[in-house]
Amino acid sequence: MLFHDLASDIQGSETKPLYISKISIDGDNSLSPLSGSVYKAILDQALSHPVQNVGSSLYTFGDIRRKLLCTGLYQDVRITLEQDHDAKSSEFANKDSPKEYGIESPLATHARIILKPSGVYNSTAGTTSLVDDSASVAISRSYMNLLGRADSESFHLGLKYNPQTSKWEGKSLKGSFSLPLAKNPSVRASLNFDGVKVNQRSKSYIAETDDHDEMQYSLSTGLQKRWILEQTNSVPNFYAGITSTNRDISGLGAQASKVFSNYSGKFNKVSLESKFHNDTRKYYGTFPVSGYELLVNNEYVISQTKGSSQVLPQEDNFSKFDFSLQHHTSHWKNKLTNSLDLQFGGIIPFSEKTEVHPMDKWYLGGLDSMKGFQTNGVGFGGNSFFYKVALTASQKLINTPIDSPLRLNFFMNLGNAFNDLNTATNSYAAATGISLTYKTPQANMDLTYAHPLTSRSQDITKPGFSFGVTFSYF
Repeated sequence: MLFHDLASDIQGSETKPLYISKISIDGDNSLSPLSGSVYKAILDQALSHPVQNVGSSLYTFGDIRRKLLCTGLYQDVRITLEQDHDAKSSEFANKDSPKEYGIESPLATHARIILKPSGVYNSTAGTTSLVDDSASVAISRSYMNLLGRADSESFHLGLKYNPQTSKWEGKSLKGSFSLPLAKNPSVRASLNFDGVKVNQRSKSYIAETDDHDEMQYSLSTGLQKRWILEQTNSVPNFYAGITSTNRDISGLGAQASKVFSNYSGKFNKVSLESKFHNDTRKYYGTFPVSGYELLVNNEYVISQTKGSSQVLPQEDNFSKFDFSLQHHTSHWKNKLTNSLDLQFGGIIPFSEKTEVHPMDKWYLGGLDSMKGFQTNGVGFGGNSFFYKVALTASQKLINTPIDSPLRLNFFMNLGNAFNDLNTATNSYAAATGISLTYKTPQANMDLTYAHPLTSRSQDITKPGFSFGVTFSYF
């Protein structure tokens, strides 16, 4: 919030001139403060125009507060305007005031900026996960304000293991760097790297003749815009950028289907990406009890290259989008929470050609996607469109505290993955069931019993119990 302490001197007049004689900053992180050049850029309006009326000063310092919050370094920023009783300040105020305009002498004013830094600037996290028939381990490291310019850096390394085959089946590497514009920290420039290698052999959702290995790495750069909405206590953001993605499908046999064989080898695509995200959810303990999370993505492919030099025609390009909404409402003092999870997405080709790279297609099914079905087991493998609707009623267990990390959930989810919009509503996959979840910052557990309600030939159902657990360290 913004406060001013000059009521006795200005008598509520917004036209009363003020002279910003001093600006002091207290509470910044002593181990990693913002650099002087960044402070100078953020405070430029007040430094370059020290004589302002009350209304302009309130607006100027309100804007400064928003800029400081947009750096992401502070939980809260409080600014007070107080009369500066220093005799030298009053002398400067009278000296700098434009006498030729005949305005009254400005009041020397001391602006105090009180910062409340975020709890952790640099962090290391390690996680291990076990979900049904796969396990994974990951380590990540993140930094904030490493360069003193409200910058952000992160690094992630992950490995996936199959206990049934005793083989490592996946590797992932991610890195990101972002830097806000000095005079407008609500806009950040970002650079991201994402690489993954996956063994797609002996998978239930892929025919045995199509067993192969996949490798993909991408480099993207763009701008992100943030808005601070204090009414909803949320920070919606919009990202726009360009991405270059390189892929390699290898190890296909002579009997592989054209879905994969047509894209065997190296493949590159360049696309324009846009993303919007807003999260207003409020939590009780570790469970969301109200609000919503909205995520909208769109990828517009502008060029594709097969091998090292075969540029595909423009009509082979496409647009790919997805929409996700989670909404939560609670009743009886947060003892019961109803949740809606709605997702859909599609691939829109620029011509009647419907085939796209198999790594661009949509997959649906699994404990984290659609319960009651095997991982990627809904529909005929990769598809051009998908949708999912899930309803969940979550309640606290009897004789447990209201903020207990343990919840009992009753769920029903339905959805479909398909290639033809004309058949979108003809049939769908659906399942219902019950799950017991446990969530803390250190552990996340999900024990689910699911009962499929449909038995389509193209779906791979998973009735009965499923179990997933994730532990976090450091």
